[in-house]
Amino acid sequence: MVALGRWMPPSSLLITRARRGDAAAWRELYATHAPAVYGYCLTFCRGDKASADDLCQDSFAAAFAALPDLQDDGAFPGWVRVIARRRCLHWLETRRREADALSTWKAEPPPVPSSDRDHLGRMVLDGCPDAVLKETASLFYGDPPASTGEIAERMGVTVTAVTTRLHRFRLWARVYAARRLDTLWEEAG
Repeated sequence: MVALGRWMPPSSLLITRARRGDAAAWRELYATHAPAVYGYCLTFCRGDKASADDLCQDSFAAAFAALPDLQDDGAFPGWVRVIARRRCLHWLETRRREADALSTWKAEPPPVPSSDRDHLGRMVLDGCPDAVLKETASLFYGDPPASTGEIAERMGVTVTAVTTRLHRFRLWARVYAARRLDTLWEEAG
């Protein structure tokens, strides 16, 4: 068989060589059949080229791993598309489950009892290593809460400085909370 000016062995010969571990045969099978499989995956992914590329490569990796199980060498093109179809269906199901999970996360979180909220807030404030950020956040989130203008006046800084400090505190609190959660998971696990 000749394609693009060079001789290509028939698929059955390529499959025989690939079964023996010939990497050149694997590359040739991939080069021959990947465009059709990629197009098939691209249709499932609705134009998401990165996902289609990942699914195509994953399909060929699975096909090459299962190549000894292929009964009819001539069935390789359809067989690899069946593998790709299964991978694509799994990808679609995973995306659907992720979308369902995200939709529940977007819902209003359940109310936190005030005693838990106070304890959590105190824990985060006590953990803050920066005294200025800690003081600013204590005033802003305190009882009664102070406005940024009131905090600026009390601390002798501008409202912009207070706002910047609050942003820095919130960033630190997110990182602190994530690390604390990782630690709790490790201790529990």
